[in-house]
Order: sequence, then C-alpha cells, then structure tokens
Amino acid sequence: MEKFSDEQLAGIEVLFKQFDTDNSGKIDFMEFQMLARKMGIEMTDDQLRQSIIKAGETDELELGLQEFVGWLSSVETDGRDPFSMLKAKIKAQGMRPLTNDQITALQECFNTFDTDGSGSIDVEELGNVFSSFGQDLSEEEILSMINDVDADGSGEIEFEEFLLLMMSNFGTAESAGDEVQASLMARDKKKTGTISRDQFEDVMRELCGDALSSKEISEISAIACEAANPMGRGAIDEKFKNKIEYMKWDSLWEAVQESV
Repeated sequence: MEKFSDEQLAGIEVLFKQFDTDNSGKIDFMEFQMLARKMGIEMTDDQLRQSIIKAGETDELELGLQEFVGWLSSVETDGRDPFSMLKAKIKAQGMRPLTNDQITALQECFNTFDTDGSGSIDVEELGNVFSSFGQDLSEEEILSMINDVDADGSGEIEFEEFLLLMMSNFGTAESAGDEVQASLMARDKKKTGTISRDQFEDVMRELCGDALSSKEISEISAIACEAANPMGRGAIDEKFKNKIEYMKWDSLWEAVQESV
C-alpha cells in the first residue's frame, strides 16, 4: 500500500465505506462493481468478477479495504486497467475520474512539453503548459504549484504529479449529477448511503422547481428505487420499494437518464 500516500489512502477509505452500506468492513460484488465504476475502472463485469475472486482471501465475492487497495495495484500491474491506481488517486481527491483515452491524451501533452525528454517537467516547461491554456503565471506561482504535488521533492514534476496538478486546476467542475448527489448527502444525516423516496423527491423539487410536474418526479423516484434494487430493474423487492442507495449514484443517475 506504499504506492498511495496516507492522504490518498484516507480518501480511498472514505469511498470504500460509502459503498459498505451494512458497515461489515467488506463490500460484496455489486458494491465492488459500483465502486470500481465510480473510480472509472475500465473492465468488463466478467473481468471484475474474476479479479475479485483472485484478490479475495476466500471464494466469496467480497473484499475488505486492504484487499481492495491491493486489487487496485494488481489490475494495473497485469494491464487489465493500466491506470487503475492513478484513477483511484484522482477520485480520492474528490475529482471526477478520467477515461484511459483522456489520460493517454494528457500523457501525450506532457511528453510534448517535456522538451528535454527527461520524464519530468521543470518550472519553465510547466509555464509553457499553462501559457498554452491561456494562463500566464509568475515563476513564484508555478513553483508553488510544483511544491503542492512534488511528492519526491525533486523540484520538478513527473507525469502522475502533472496529471494531478491539471485535475486540481481544470478537473473540479461539478456536473448536474454532482449537484444532485451533494443535496442527497445533506439529507443523509447518519451517513448511511441511503435516503427515503420522499427525501429524494424533495431534492428533485428543490433542484428542478417547476420544470418537472409532481407526476414526473414520482416517476423518476420510482425509477431510482428500481435502479438501487439488487434484484435488478423491474423486480419487486419490498425492502427497496421506498429506499434509494444514492451513494451508488453513477449507475443510478445513468438509469434515471435512460428513462426520462
């Protein structure tokens, strides 16, 4: 676990606990699948299933926190997602994850400005990066940025540090989904990762105003309940009839968008 800083591990732990909805200290396959998607991991469901079996200490489809952190390292090492650890670091800082294509594009950008081919960018080269984005920064401002992400104290930044710096400056804009989730979290006083259907509808009324009718909001909340149901969309489970596990919002938000 030495490849993550203490701050990053703390952020990963927070994410892990959000999906450990029964506070068992472990996440089952569905929770694991949702957490991997939230981090932007690009693997098929079958690859995820096989990897959780390999990473776990038993044949059960569940992982503890340390096993999950080990899993992030293993899927990067064997190439199933070459950026899995980097995506976890991005998400641990509260930023929206990038796709593999986006990370590759940023790597090409980094290489372009790494004019001496050293594998790292100095103050002058980083200044050229920001100039290309229309931002003229002083040497003092650039040095301050480098110091914020320069984990090894070299005075220069390598690609991973460069990417985290770019994300902190350009990758924090919230989407509509983020705004909805923030409002849902505010109503979850006990931080269980779950709210009632009535609470969900209150959020929709608050954010949408007159744009949606009461009937439309009711239909959306019904879809959200179905999306959170472990038995699958269209199944009837009284336990989930009026409950929404909003922390699994990435899939929940997609399900709502597909149906409205």
